[in-house]
Amino acid sequence: MEPRRGVVAPELERWCREAGDGDRRTAVVRLRGTVEVGQAVEWLVALGMEVTSSGPGSVIGTVTPPAVRRIGQQTWVLAVEGPRTLRSLQRG
Repeated sequence: MEPRRGVVAPELERWCREAGDGDRRTAVVRLRGTVEVGQAVEWLVALGMEVTSSGPGSVIGTVTPPAVRRIGQQTWVLAVEGPRTLRSLQRG
């Protein structure tokens, strides 16, 4: 059985197909539970991510389409997603 790979969110997959190799955007990499964040940061930098912050179970940074593809292939990655935006609950 082949090891599980990370899941790339549909909006990032779409962006990878449409963007040029030099285009950049922010992504959140969610890590599998057994991965130490400091080690994951080193690996993500080696894969082409410019890390801006990290916390328990995730790393945030800037990526190019080729970097997203490489990161999504890693077995220690749970998911690669775009950043979440907060929406107001108030009606305006």
